[in-house]
Amino acid sequence: MIAAFAFLVILIAAYFGATVHNSKANGLISHLNEFEHIEYYDVELVPKLSHLAALLTLPFLLAILFFELYIGFKSKIRQAKNLAYGATIAVLAILVIDILTLINPYAYDVSLWGYVWITMSAIIFTANLVSVFIKGNA
Repeated sequence: MIAAFAFLVILIAAYFGATVHNSKANGLISHLNEFEHIEYYDVELVPKLSHLAALLTLPFLLAILFFELYIGFKSKIRQAKNLAYGATIAVLAILVIDILTLINPYAYDVSLWGYVWITMSAIIFTANLVSVFIKGNA
């Protein structure tokens, strides 16, 4: 379940990061996009899109944090505990960026900070998949 939540966070961050990036780039080539009938969000909506991305990922991140801590405390397998604690650090890193984006979406743009969401979520995803295989072999 944690891996699925982490994958959803990756998808949300990738979507909003690409959307915000395209919105920012659209201002430079808007005449070409109008000619080809390509529509992007306005640049003025970038803070709203960043805020929405942070808001959508927050419940998943809180659930991941809860389950990682639960696994870290309840698991009897040392390697699984270590992976859970490492994934907890990754979740906390994402949560810091998420909260900063919620507080100030103008300064914390998803097109840049979304890479933190994606990278750390990929680490969480991988750690939980490896944890399943370690548990299966123990």
